[in-house]
Formats: sequence, C-alpha cells, structure tokens
Amino acid sequence: MKYEHKIFIIVVAAIVMLSVFVGVGMQSVFAFTPAADGAIKIVSLSTDKDIYHSNENVELFLAVYSSDDISEVLIKVSGVKSRKGIYFVSLSNKTNLIAGENKITFTQKLPACSGCAGINTGTYFINVSVAYDDEVVNSTHSIAITSNPRQIIPVNVVVEEARRMVESKSDNVTLLDVRTEDEYNVAHITGATWIPIAELSNRTEELNKNNKIVVYCRTDNMSTTASDILIKNGFKRVYKVLGGINAWKESGYAVASETTSSIEQPGFEAVIAIAALIVVAYRVRREVFRK
Repeated sequence: MKYEHKIFIIVVAAIVMLSVFVGVGMQSVFAFTPAADGAIKIVSLSTDKDIYHSNENVELFLAVYSSDDISEVLIKVSGVKSRKGIYFVSLSNKTNLIAGENKITFTQKLPACSGCAGINTGTYFINVSVAYDDEVVNSTHSIAITSNPRQIIPVNVVVEEARRMVESKSDNVTLLDVRTEDEYNVAHITGATWIPIAELSNRTEELNKNNKIVVYCRTDNMSTTASDILIKNGFKRVYKVLGGINAWKESGYAVASETTSSIEQPGFEAVIAIAALIVVAYRVRREVFRK
C-alpha cells in the first residue's frame, strides 16, 4: 500500500508540473497580444510619395484616433536629420482632437541643395509622437532623398511600418521573402511571396512593377542585394525591411510556417500526457483505497 501511495503522489506531482508548463507555454504564444487601447493611437502615417529630391515639398499625412473629445494634445514631428544635426521636417504643435479619427496634414520644403544642407542620398526617418496627459504614442515613416530626380533607390523601413504596409490589405503591396526554402518553411511573414535570392534575377517577371515591393530576409543583407536586383530590372517602388524577419519576430509580430500552424500551440502534447496521467492516477488511487 505504501508503494502504491508513493506512485500516486508522484503521478499527481507530474500532473501539476505539466499543467504549469502548459500554462507558461500558452502565455508565450499570446505574448504578442497588444495591450488594451488607450485614449489615443496613431492610425496611419504616410507621405504623398516616398522618394524625394532637392527643393521638393514633403506632405505628411497623419491620422490619430481619440476615444473622446480632448484638448491640448501635443503633436511632435521630427525627421530628415542632416549631417549637421538639423531636422528639415519639424513640427511641435498643440491641437484639439474630437472623438474618432482625426486627420492632420503637414507640409515642409526640402532644401534647394541637399548636399549643401548636409543631406546625403539615402533613407531618412520621420518620427511622430502624440502626447496627452501621461500617454504618448509614437510612429515612424521612412522616405528616401536623392540629388537626382531620376535616381531610384530602395526605401529602408522599420518593421512597424512594414507591418502597417502589409496590414493595409492594399492590392498594390507585395511582400517578398528572398531567403532559402528551408528558412521560408520554418517561419515567414503571412502573405509573403517566396522567391529565393539565387533565382530572383530570372523571376522578376512574376512580380508587378506597379506594386510596392517590400523585401525581407533573415536580417537585411540579402534584401539589400534583392533591392538592387529589382531596381536594375525596372522596379521603382522597392522597400527593404530593416532587421528582416529577426526584427519582425523580436517585435512580437506573428509568423507563419509551412510545417506548423501560424500560431503554434505549445503544450498540446503535454495536454495529452496530463490526460494519460490522470487516468493512471485514478487507477492507482482506486487500487490504494481497495487495499
């Protein structure tokens, strides 16, 4: 009887430990779930175009949602930082918001001589913050600036903006994964078109040149090469995801897999094990009390 009693205790302990394991696993699955909405949030952030050259106007479009009518909301915009530390897109203004979506437009002109102003050819970030009481929400948008209006370069975007582009459900956005087949099968961003970098030069006709092509790899090395290939083949709207899928996952955004479901259910096997242990515990307990 003592032996069966010990077995019963061990089985119960195993059930408890597995239950904890499953609980922790399930929490990790939903760790990316965003917190409850606050009083304000940035719905969208964009510009009239994404590649500019000297002396052009940058028109910024910002949409802010407010749960109530609120006043004295501080909106700060800063971007296109030159080598001299000057922000050529800048705004700091208090405004009132009504309940619902509020659309704000802001225009600023780039210098007539970008090089003279310390603006090199490349990607520049425009950061927006909206603050009310103790709540602050932020967002980032990328633009590219060239000295030659006919020059086409890729626009580097952070994963937050890449996610906005993907979730816009727009027909003119193509998400392109250029990693190997094995890497793609293990984890990829939902909805991505897969063309490995080794085959891209010969398969560009599979992509729509009128679309925005958002390219990513594991970090951003292969996507740099892929962006150059696309531009050389006549694509004019190319966006490279900084940090690649690694940065995407680190931000808590979901990924899909060809071998498992897009939202994995860790602990499923443990649930089966718990059920089996419960049956064993029941039988052991019955034997204990029978004796």
